Amino acid sequence: MLLIKNHIRNEKILLLLGCFFVAFLIISICSKSSFLYPLNNWGDAGCYYVEGRGILEGMVPYRDLAEQKGPGIFFVYALGLLASKTSFIGIFLIEVICATYFLYYSIKTVSVFYDTKGYELIMAALLSAAVYASYVNRHGGGPEEMSLAPFSFMLFLAVRYVIGDLLPSAKQMIILGIGAGLIFWTKYTLCAIYIALLLFMMIHSLIRKESTRFWRQIFFFIIGCIIISIPILVFFVAHGALNDLFTQYFYNNIFLYRTNERMNQGIYANLIRGVKYLFKLRNVFSVGLIFFGFLWMIIKKKYNLFIGLGASFLFSFFVLNAGTVQRYGNFPLFIFCTFGFLPILDVLTKKGIKCNFVINFLIIVSSTLIAYKVCLHTHDILKSKEDMPQYTFAYEMESYNIKDYKMLYYGELDAGFYFASMKMPTWRAYAQLNQGGSELRDAQNAYVNNLEPDFIISEKILCDSTEYDKIVAEYDGKNQIVEFDNFGYELIDKKTFYYEEFNHVVMLYKKK
Repeated sequence: MLLIKNHIRNEKILLLLGCFFVAFLIISICSKSSFLYPLNNWGDAGCYYVEGRGILEGMVPYRDLAEQKGPGIFFVYALGLLASKTSFIGIFLIEVICATYFLYYSIKTVSVFYDTKGYELIMAALLSAAVYASYVNRHGGGPEEMSLAPFSFMLFLAVRYVIGDLLPSAKQMIILGIGAGLIFWTKYTLCAIYIALLLFMMIHSLIRKESTRFWRQIFFFIIGCIIISIPILVFFVAHGALNDLFTQYFYNNIFLYRTNERMNQGIYANLIRGVKYLFKLRNVFSVGLIFFGFLWMIIKKKYNLFIGLGASFLFSFFVLNAGTVQRYGNFPLFIFCTFGFLPILDVLTKKGIKCNFVINFLIIVSSTLIAYKVCLHTHDILKSKEDMPQYTFAYEMESYNIKDYKMLYYGELDAGFYFASMKMPTWRAYAQLNQGGSELRDAQNAYVNNLEPDFIISEKILCDSTEYDKIVAEYDGKNQIVEFDNFGYELIDKKTFYYEEFNHVVMLYKKK
């Protein structure tokens, strides 16, 4: 018995190591948090960095630094920044670990149907390339990306229960609850996947006439949710910021996000946009895996599985896209890519095709090259810091020898300018968010009108009201023009950079 347990443990370790190796390769290419990139210039990641570093330096999210995402992702970034505040390497390692467990539990899910021995590495390579190089993975370091790990664990437990009638243990349900709680305190709409899969399991428990046992296990799930929620709530209570948490994370997201016309155009229009984002060309491999996985269920007459998982997919898609639509919003749905390997293994096992070292090597190399080719932002790999406006502006601001200068990123999510300058924001409204309402915009306008920043960085053209008509008449670009009375700043530099398939222009202003 001891030998069997040791053998199983050794196989688990080998599989995890294989998944880690593949995850390290693919995430290095597909995440701007990796050592191959000069910095992660995604606006969301830039704000997460500020919030995470702020926690380490005694600041409190929402109260001291405005935000709209949940505190869970801020604490994750704070953990990553313990490794280094001057790089994203800690965040990169967290991404690799999350990807490792996503691949591991995806393979375990397939193993419920087929023997995966000998196929694990090629499955991990193909799955990671299809998912992490897809259109929905914008730049890396987002909560949707990291959520694949707990979601894949949830999917594995659900499928194993429905196919093998093996109810998750108390320990597994507690771990599941901890993951659900962390996701709830990061972006609560993502919990739609948990709700859908738990309902799927509940229906199966009713069919098996063991709903009492199932609800007993739900008790342990709730314990897990409480375990992760307590330290988060204690943190905000201890800092007298509980009201800030609920106002910014719940109230503003529920009521103010709806007022952002760009993000919310009505349920029908939002769902149409969600479908368009899902079927982007760069998603062809991942969407193909989902399609063929569900097709396999129909062909194999696994109708209960098809209906349950299909309904879970549609319900999650609706919740993720009905209220607001983001390009990366459908990322969590890619846990269902796992099922695309069922028809593949069906063919391989029937034909007796085995994967030797050469085949594994070629598949891993090919997957890495495909990831490089398909990924949205590999044009920034190995780019010099001097070629990035974030660092160029940071060097330029330092050259003025202004002691403890104050910098404001105006009008958008911070694209890594605070990170590059190693400056923490002086003001609560250090950036403008996607939510509606004028609170943050008015606050930033007040900073500018009062001449508080020494430097302002913005993709918007800022000017004095006396110059506004002239600039509008002469300008034919896409940057928004914003006027101020008695604008006390001068433009000292501007840079053009390529980002998300478009050229962008960003300006650096200095107080006169």
